[in-house]
Amino acid sequence: MSELPNYQQAQLKLEENELFIAPSEVHGVITGLLACGLEIEDKEFLTILSDVFNDGIAFSGDLKKLLVAYYKDISADLSDKELQFSLFLPDSDESLTDIANALVAWVSGFLLGFGLKQKDYGKLSDDVKEVIHDFTEINQLDTHFDETEQDKQALHEIIEYVRISVHLCFAELGKVNTQATTNTTLH
Repeated sequence: MSELPNYQQAQLKLEENELFIAPSEVHGVITGLLACGLEIEDKEFLTILSDVFNDGIAFSGDLKKLLVAYYKDISADLSDKELQFSLFLPDSDESLTDIANALVAWVSGFLLGFGLKQKDYGKLSDDVKEVIHDFTEINQLDTHFDETEQDKQALHEIIEYVRISVHLCFAELGKVNTQATTNTTLH
């Protein structure tokens, strides 16, 4: 995400466009859409995001550019075999409580994005069902963390679990649709 704005800049961009949501939640929704199998080249995500966050009103040019950049960045990171994907959260110099609140917003967004496109929960593998269950539990997380090394480590472990779980979902559902699209194109 080197060319993308940092968390505070993204928050300001959203607020300038009268969207009072956490950047982590937006990032989570886009990730959820991709992880559940939205085709990587699909531009449908902008319509979905405008429906969810902006009463169906199309985004302004600058915000649209930001969202497309996030979409491309997340797509590339999820497709990378080096597992480079990371959650979009405030910098580590922010309070643990702020990071935990952003994490809960991210997980909430992921569940929303995943749920919007994944229509057949019964066909999901046990591993993906467990991830969705765990994310639902994380969504209820008490976000008060003391600024101790122990709490910092605990929050880091939750973030890492979420990050790896996203890869699991994408590997099972996202790549299948990418391969199906490629196969359809070849025939």
